[in-house]
Amino acid sequence: MRGANRNRVVVIGGGQAGGRLTQILGANPRDFEVTLVCQEPHPPYERPPLTKGVLTGKTTREQCLIWRDEDDAWRNVDLRLGVCADAIDREAKRVQLSDGVKLGYDTLVLAMGSSVRRFSVEGAALKGVHYLRNIDDSLAIARRFEPSKRLVVVGGGFIGLEIAASARAQGIDTTLVEASDRLLARVVPSVVADQLAKRHRSEGVGMRMGAMVERFVSSPGDALCAVELSTGEVLPCDLAVIGVGVKANSELAVSAGLSVDVGVRVDASLRTDDPSIFACGDVATFWHPLFNQYVRVEAWQNAEDHARVVAKVIMGEKAMSDAVPWFWSDQYDLSLQIAGLPILGSSMAMRLMDDGAVILFHLTPSGKIVGATGLGTAESIGRDVRLAQILIAERAHPDPVLLRDPAIGLKSIVKAGKAKKPVVVLGSSVATPDMLRP
Repeated sequence: MRGANRNRVVVIGGGQAGGRLTQILGANPRDFEVTLVCQEPHPPYERPPLTKGVLTGKTTREQCLIWRDEDDAWRNVDLRLGVCADAIDREAKRVQLSDGVKLGYDTLVLAMGSSVRRFSVEGAALKGVHYLRNIDDSLAIARRFEPSKRLVVVGGGFIGLEIAASARAQGIDTTLVEASDRLLARVVPSVVADQLAKRHRSEGVGMRMGAMVERFVSSPGDALCAVELSTGEVLPCDLAVIGVGVKANSELAVSAGLSVDVGVRVDASLRTDDPSIFACGDVATFWHPLFNQYVRVEAWQNAEDHARVVAKVIMGEKAMSDAVPWFWSDQYDLSLQIAGLPILGSSMAMRLMDDGAVILFHLTPSGKIVGATGLGTAESIGRDVRLAQILIAERAHPDPVLLRDPAIGLKSIVKAGKAKKPVVVLGSSVATPDMLRP
């Protein structure tokens, strides 16, 4: 029997946001009765290693876990693995699970994340054609790496590029196919995309830009043997990985009558239009007070931040999701880091480092900095991208001439730019579902 004053919290989704939130609440068993519903058969785990360490065999499933066995929070959480939520009865405050169980709640948190976009072309279901979204996907591809001779990666986004880098580290002949005329077309400026493409080519990755997959070709044994492109070229291969984006898993919210705008629409405290229901992580389209508009951010750091915001609100504290978004992608020895919402900028100030690294500062017409994009080694760009986050958070209007000069430390610009200027209201549309990686 539960304590009379314990808040029954049901969390739907065992990804980064749901896993971290449950861990925090599970450390307070006197106040909360917590249930975590995971569609996957695994406890919550970190996803960034899936395209790197797990894929190359350097990181185990156990090393990816968000919670370790020694964490006391495990003992205080009702963990439901291998089931999903089918429906929400908001009036009765119950969740119907796929195994027939009905869970009552006082507080419900939707953290279902996102799922990969599927290919519908001929042969997409062949043996040897894979997607990478969860740890089972990563382990299945890793098992194919050793015997594979030729890999075709479909999609020039973050997932595709990281997979290509990991494959080359394993010595696999790799070709990347991208429908656009350049990499990361919706995410980074061409100067960064071109540098990244140059590095991949130098590592031996073949690039087929402006090409689409017409079909996956099978051998007599119904296994993949080639990929036919819209250009007419046929690429022999025995392994293909598709990474053409993700979509928010908002169907449950739609069926429950909650407001959905690409993701589940929530306020700055991540509460839906039902005061008993929150949404966080990839699935949430949230009001960001710093940018004065709704955004949806697909990034590890955003999921971490959201988990802590929801935890504080459920605990009765005041909190809102106003952190400057930050994202990174490691490829070879390069780090691509993005802060803020570069898509909101109309001009750029480019800082070129002596070692070839580059940082772009994205500015509005009024000169306010709203984003930064850096490419280079982590040691070369990491500090300045972090300092750029401070400038973005302060709504600063730094002098572009100073931003461009690598001889001028960004820390001095931060110190000189404490005075805030009026915030420009930018509207209320979703900034981007694709700007940051899942």
